[in-house]
Amino acid sequence: MFFVLSTFIYSQEIKFTFSDNIKVTEEYKPHSCFEYDGHYVLIQKKIKSSSCNLKVNLFNSSLNIKNQFDVTIDNHFFINANYIFNKIFLFTSLNKNNYTQLYVHEFDLNSGFINSRKIFEEPNINGYSSKYIIADSTFDERFNVLVELPYQPKKNEDIKLLSFDNLFKLKYEIYNKLDIPFEPKRDNRLLISPLGKIILIKTFWDKGNNFYLYKLGKSVIDEVEIKLKNRKIADVDYLFNNKNELVIAGFFTSLNRYNYEGYFIHKYSEDLTLVHKNQYFFSRKIIESFKTSSEVKENGFGLDKFRLSNFSIDQKGNYFLLSEHLGRKKVKGVTNWKSKGMVAIKFNKNGNFIWACPITFKQHNQQLRLIGSFQLNSFNESRYFYNCLSNLRFRKGVPIEYGSNNYCGTQQISFNSVGEAEHNILKVDFPSNSSIKYSFYPKQLNPIIGSVSIFSMTDYTSNNMIIGISK
Repeated sequence: MFFVLSTFIYSQEIKFTFSDNIKVTEEYKPHSCFEYDGHYVLIQKKIKSSSCNLKVNLFNSSLNIKNQFDVTIDNHFFINANYIFNKIFLFTSLNKNNYTQLYVHEFDLNSGFINSRKIFEEPNINGYSSKYIIADSTFDERFNVLVELPYQPKKNEDIKLLSFDNLFKLKYEIYNKLDIPFEPKRDNRLLISPLGKIILIKTFWDKGNNFYLYKLGKSVIDEVEIKLKNRKIADVDYLFNNKNELVIAGFFTSLNRYNYEGYFIHKYSEDLTLVHKNQYFFSRKIIESFKTSSEVKENGFGLDKFRLSNFSIDQKGNYFLLSEHLGRKKVKGVTNWKSKGMVAIKFNKNGNFIWACPITFKQHNQQLRLIGSFQLNSFNESRYFYNCLSNLRFRKGVPIEYGSNNYCGTQQISFNSVGEAEHNILKVDFPSNSSIKYSFYPKQLNPIIGSVSIFSMTDYTSNNMIIGISK
């Protein structure tokens, strides 16, 4: 089932609470924001830095700025900042005395990150170091870390699983060797299921991407390959449904080119048994929404320069898979980023295909931070939102229907029961701060659970920022 029809509807308003304006620089980008002990903690990470270099902005419950901490930990490599055990922790690694050491730093409202302590170390091998991957969630007061052990040429990859208690005392470590050759750079994702199962999703390059699943926690582990019939998978994303099944969806490539030719969905039981699978090719009408017939003839069938950007589930258990176009072109030595739009695919709760819908629009700007879509936890009527950069062509500015103090305005996209896209104006009245005009940074900064969404908004110069909270 395929639909091109799109409709445009009057503006709809979502209530945001905004913070004080803070001064920022282009050297840093928003990384995360957590609600903690009656405050909001915004973490900005320096984009190019050989050490852990952060700015931490502290807001009170009314979003008034209270403090800023400049965090520089020399020679430490930033791993992640997580909200676990009802606290905020920063994780870093340090290469010292031929060991790769794992550190944890606890956040304090008055002093920033304190109580730094080493919780593990792994010896280097022939100058190669280890890498730590931190789980995003905990289970039963346990916290897990994957150790990518040092690279060893012409050998199979080996890993360690570390399990800590809520005081970060090591409870156990389990070593495993995989049936996959070492690569200098590895792509591993550590998942914790709602039932506490620890799962590794591994990507390995061999004439294309290859994807594998492992259930960790034992000295002997089985390998489950995520594979399709006669096609190579390009990229995947995952979630757990209300049956505690691991649901993996993504896109596959054509035989001759690395582009998106179709999409698939798999469901796995608790023991990683495949219980459901479907794969589908894009229709020619979807392809030709983004490519002319001559481009298809010249460059082949498939969506070029698209990337998987979102996989989500709604309250009824339906699945939504999203792919967005992202390209760039240099004009007089300056890189310009552009997007032609996106393709949304809906599966029902059983994993069966319902519809696929192309959504065409034009985003074009020198600043990558303006490109791309986002979602709001608190607003189920619309699936996706994006910065309406086409409004920048108007000499009189952004139409008033988009709200006040908007740099470009925001569009929202919803779908009717048969998969037709409905484009609405999202009305947002940004605060009045010395005539500053704001736009969304299209990345949710708090964990994508619950009903609260936290975003940052910046002006065009990237020198001013506010955070906005929708509940």
